[in-house]
Amino acid sequence: MKTTALMHTSPRQRRITWGFGLAVGIGMIGIGPLFASLWPGFDHSPWDINTMLLGLGVGLCAIAYIFGRIAVAAVTEGRRNAVSPPTRRAYLVAGGGFVLAALALTYALATSAS
Repeated sequence: MKTTALMHTSPRQRRITWGFGLAVGIGMIGIGPLFASLWPGFDHSPWDINTMLLGLGVGLCAIAYIFGRIAVAAVTEGRRNAVSPPTRRAYLVAGGGFVLAALALTYALATSAS
């Protein structure tokens, strides 16, 4: 089972507490931009701003998933059917969301300046 450095260096109780706390906190921040970008009729912003909000929401929700998965892996640690820590895919989704948000922001700033 591949694990991150956080899984090896932090005590189990700290991983549970911080993992669930950060998962809920960051997830609640990320769900707002995600909702605003996907809900039809919620916002009448240009498409590039909606794309930026979508990327930001996906990135933050993926980070929340990573922290939640770390916490669940800590809770089930040592059990016969333990949950594995997050794989590389979650980090790639988070990075892709933030790259999409940065590119959309750059495009929005470039087109509004002219």
